Amino acid sequence: MAKTDEERQFLSIEQRNAIDMLVLGKSDREVAEAVGVSRQTVCGWRLYLPQFQAELNLRRRAIWGAAVDKLRSLVPRSLAILEQELERSEEPAKIALGILKLAGLDGARTGDLGNYLIGSSDAVAIVNAEVLQRRPDPLADLLLPAPVTEAERQAMLAELQSKVDGD
Repeated sequence: MAKTDEERQFLSIEQRNAIDMLVLGKSDREVAEAVGVSRQTVCGWRLYLPQFQAELNLRRRAIWGAAVDKLRSLVPRSLAILEQELERSEEPAKIALGILKLAGLDGARTGDLGNYLIGSSDAVAIVNAEVLQRRPDPLADLLLPAPVTEAERQAMLAELQSKVDGD
């Protein structure tokens, strides 16, 4: 059984229905009313439940795939236009910097475009990223992070679950 199928088993029917509505652009309040929970519960699922986040991201990636494919088909024409503007611009450095930012070469984002725009669809990766972010010196782990231990992962899961349960 694939990891995603295992993760889906941990989601309740309400959570799966909430994901269906969230990917369609419904607000937390609309989702909460439809599935019979509080808005804070839906918010807690989105912010603190890695399995929920992973499934939501996976569904978003599937739905937005067609739009991303269309966008990618425009890249060659867009690059040609940018190149022309760069050649005749009075401020080529400004345009060049904008291009670098769009390409993700400014250091503002890492990983693939899907993870940047949507987020990871792997619950373990979500928990690991949270552990790395909350380590005492996250900068020390920036280039060569120490592996996340099972104890760190379990402690983070417990902390996140307490936030979900605390609503």
